[in-house]
Amino acid sequence: MKLSNTTCTISENIIQITENSEYDIVVNEVQEDTELHLDIKISEIGAVSYVVDPHNHMTSINIQAAIEELDSTLLKQDNAPTSYEQGDLWYDTDDNELKVAREISGEVEFRPLLSATGTMDNLDGGGFV
Repeated sequence: MKLSNTTCTISENIIQITENSEYDIVVNEVQEDTELHLDIKISEIGAVSYVVDPHNHMTSINIQAAIEELDSTLLKQDNAPTSYEQGDLWYDTDDNELKVAREISGEVEFRPLLSATGTMDNLDGGGFV
C-alpha cells in the first residue's frame, strides 16, 4: 500500500460579534482558514487488474496484456522482420527509419514512415498520399 498525504485549506468568511457593553456591540466579518490533513492509503494494483475493452486489432482485455500486445507490433532491429502483417511497425536501427507494413500492389511490405539523420533531432515524414 502507498500512502498519499494531502493537505486541503478551507477558507470561509464568518461573522464575529463582540459585545463590549449593553450599548456597544461590534460586528466584523473575518476570514477563517481551516487546514485538513488527509492520509489516504492507496493499494498498489498491477496493470493486469485494470480491465479494458478490446479495440480494432487489439484483443487484450487488461492493460498489461494490451501493452505487451502493442509492444509485439513494434520491432526494433537492423534487418527486416521475416514475419509481419499489415500495420506492424519496424524501427530499422541500421538506417534510423521507422517503417510501417503496408499493402502495395497486393503485397504487404515495409515502407518508410519517418527518417532521422545526424543527431536524430530532425525527422522527415516525407510525403503521404
